[in-house]
Formats: sequence, C-alpha cells, structure tokens
Amino acid sequence: MMKKLMLTVLLASVALGVMAQGGKFTVQGWFLVENEGDSVTFQIIDCDYKLLYEETLAPSGDMLELSFDLKDAAKLIVDDGREGYQRHYTVPAIPGDTVIFYMEADPYYCLGGSQFYIDYDEAVQAIEPQAIELFEVDAHSDRYLEVLEKYQDALLSYVENHPDKEASAALLGLFAGDETLEIGHYALLERVNNSVAANLYKARLAEARERLRMMPMKPQP
Repeated sequence: MMKKLMLTVLLASVALGVMAQGGKFTVQGWFLVENEGDSVTFQIIDCDYKLLYEETLAPSGDMLELSFDLKDAAKLIVDDGREGYQRHYTVPAIPGDTVIFYMEADPYYCLGGSQFYIDYDEAVQAIEPQAIELFEVDAHSDRYLEVLEKYQDALLSYVENHPDKEASAALLGLFAGDETLEIGHYALLERVNNSVAANLYKARLAEARERLRMMPMKPQP
C-alpha cells in the first residue's frame, strides 16, 4: 500500500512539473551604472511571484559575485538604475548553475557561465530586434498589438526551432503570452519539458489556459 501511495505521488509530481532540485545559484559579472557611486539591485522572485532575495551593491570596477540558495527555478531581475531597454534585465535563476554578465556595447549585457546561460543568451539575442521594437513602441498606440504579435511570433519561432534547448523552456516561462505558451510548450522535447527550467512556464500554464478558455471565440473566415 505504501509503495502504491509513493508511486501515485511521484506520478502526480511529474504531471505537474519536475520535482524541485535545489542548489546554489551564482551570479558573477561586471555591471554598468549611470554615475560613479550608483548601485545595482539584484532580486530573486520565485514562480509564485514571491520576493526571495534582494541585494544592492555598488560596482567598484571589479567582478561582483553573489550566491543564492534556491529550491527551484526562479527569476533574477538586475536593475542598474539606467534608463533604457535593458534597465531591468530579466534572467532565469537556475539552482546549481552560474550566470556571468559581461559588458558588451553600452547599454547591453551579454551572458556567459554554464551552458544553459550561453544558450539563453543566444535565445535572447535572436529575438532582440523584436524586443527592442516592443520596448520602444507606445503601449497606447495603434501599432502596439501589431508589434507585440511580431515579438510573440519571433519567440515562438525560436522555441520551435530549438526544442532541445532548456533555454527555450525558460524563454516561454519569462516572456511568452498565453497563446504562445500553450503552443510553444508542445514543441519542446520531453527531456526539456522535464527540466528544472521548464518549471518557469509550468507555474503559469494553468492560469494561461484558463484565460484562453474565457476568451471569446475568433470568428471563422
């Protein structure tokens, strides 16, 4: 009876998402600030939108390093106080992995570290033109929905062309709209869907499906 109960719990865990695999998440890098003496804030937010950690440091020109103990995948937000496209830089926080921020051309960062973050940097750069266009368009303008759709199409295209990358699962979890999320997660390989990074989108999937269910049906052409 006990074995049967344990098997039922295990199967339920697999259905809902991979069981959390905790570990140390390390952030390293060189960070840009507007003026000497300005600081950089690092926030870790979990899949339930709860703030787990917040650290504020003043870059000295040397490489900064921080470590966070995580029980599951989460979201890292880096705010260097500057205005512009990358003021709030959002990155998956994966326990057991290391992300390194490199200064590219101001105001941009590029990422290195473990293979996951190399892949994630490639994914972000692939959809960056559409992301910048979305950032720059007025949310109240007539063009906003058109630009948003282009961004979501670019994101979905990347996921469908890279179904073997855990970075694709993270991209869905952080930036996909409801419809993009629902379509995109089916494209991922089973191994990727069972990764810790996939928990970023699985936490959103039920709510996304409920919103899609409540939407009025599109008229048939």
